[in-house]
Amino acid sequence: MLAREIMIPEPFVAAAGATSAEVALLMRAKDISVVPVVDNPKDRRFLGTISDRDIVTQCVAAGHDPTECSAQTHTRHDTTVVTPDTELVGYRIEQLDASDTHIRSTIVVVSSDKRVVGFIPHPEFIHGIVIVRE
Repeated sequence: MLAREIMIPEPFVAAAGATSAEVALLMRAKDISVVPVVDNPKDRRFLGTISDRDIVTQCVAAGHDPTECSAQTHTRHDTTVVTPDTELVGYRIEQLDASDTHIRSTIVVVSSDKRVVGFIPHPEFIHGIVIVRE
């Protein structure tokens, strides 16, 4: 099973310069909880991901103003990234930080030039993918 066979093609993305409030509005409008953060919507070069939880815990709870805080400020860099041709049967996703129990249950699919071309939410429910928590 290749990533291209199960990914959501051309997913919604957030530009690095978007505010956390704008990202939250996108999440609410599209009923999603994680989005890839990209350099800009045209080129879609992958920089990381941001989740609704990241916005709440690292922006709002930290006392930052979500209308002034950029998505890039709270972008995660630990999201699993694969290419469209990655074989997912037997693929292992390792959660190495024992202090962070929140699973990043997404896989971002990028082209050879790091352009976001797909998104796989909840890989823990896909037969053949192994989540390893240490």
